[in-house]
Amino acid sequence: MKNIETPDKKQDNFDELDQYDFSDGGYLEKVAKKYFPLIGEFLISFSILEQELNLIIADFVSDRAHETGYVVIEKLTTNNKIDLFYKMYVRLESLNDKKNKAVLDEIRNQLDKINIFRNNIVHANWQSFTKDGYVRTKIVVDTDEGFVKFKKVLMNSKIIKQKIKEIDRLSEKIDEYKEKAFQF
Repeated sequence: MKNIETPDKKQDNFDELDQYDFSDGGYLEKVAKKYFPLIGEFLISFSILEQELNLIIADFVSDRAHETGYVVIEKLTTNNKIDLFYKMYVRLESLNDKKNKAVLDEIRNQLDKINIFRNNIVHANWQSFTKDGYVRTKIVVDTDEGFVKFKKVLMNSKIIKQKIKEIDRLSEKIDEYKEKAFQF
């Protein structure tokens, strides 16, 4: 595999496929006891956050019952729920002299980032996990040259723990925002 660093400000990291892909999961076996509980804790925390998102959408749709709101969100992806939440509440903010618009924007930005991280954890090729903490998260075909590449993301225990804390703070921020959003 050839390691390719892009000069992008996100500093995406890619491996280029030489001919055959091989990941034996050797390093993952050594650190499994450390990472499995962390990944589980992250996913449970994210699930709780997604439920907060479901509730804030359902509350907006009807203050009498969540049923109609749940019908609306039934088949939505998390990304679509984030977008719906923002579009509903940004309109409310325009009616409320945009008092909490900055908080709403911050919540949306944080939801987007944590959702990307969640997708990276869920869709990662964990057999490709390396000692330096990188794991492949996506197969990319270069449209200029046609090379197959693997996007790698840094996913060490420190980062996962940090993201769990971010989820907890974001859940609190959503609760606080919900309390203020309907005050005119």
